[in-house]
Amino acid sequence: MSAWTRRAAGMGAVLAMLLTVFFIAGCGDSSAGNDPAFPEFVYRSEESLNGYRIAAANQSVLERVPCYCGCKQDPEKYQNLKDCFYNRQTGDFDEHGAGCTTCLDEAMDIGQWQGEGLSVLAIRERIDAKYSERGEPTDTPMPE
Repeated sequence: MSAWTRRAAGMGAVLAMLLTVFFIAGCGDSSAGNDPAFPEFVYRSEESLNGYRIAAANQSVLERVPCYCGCKQDPEKYQNLKDCFYNRQTGDFDEHGAGCTTCLDEAMDIGQWQGEGLSVLAIRERIDAKYSERGEPTDTPMPE
């Protein structure tokens, strides 16, 4: 077997292995199968999709955490971080969170800290400490 033939065979084996890994990884995304029926705007970016997944799984935590993106300017609509992902009046998904970096960043932090087993109060304190310089928070009562 020539050196070129061996190299081509080796490259083919590597390509087959990579395709197998990508196929398994794509089929193994367990969170996608558990998603609620998200509206199209949720799929704007991977960050948006992850943010809405975290919001859907942690609604009770998001209700007790303020948002620091400036949405406080409309207190009838936004009273906590959950309201940036869910419409307060209808309960449907709200488009605001899909395009707001602060809301998505907060959601990602909440998902990470929930996974670490932090209490709602500890999460709230970390959010307040990390995001207080970004803007005025929503008027969200402190968890007990």
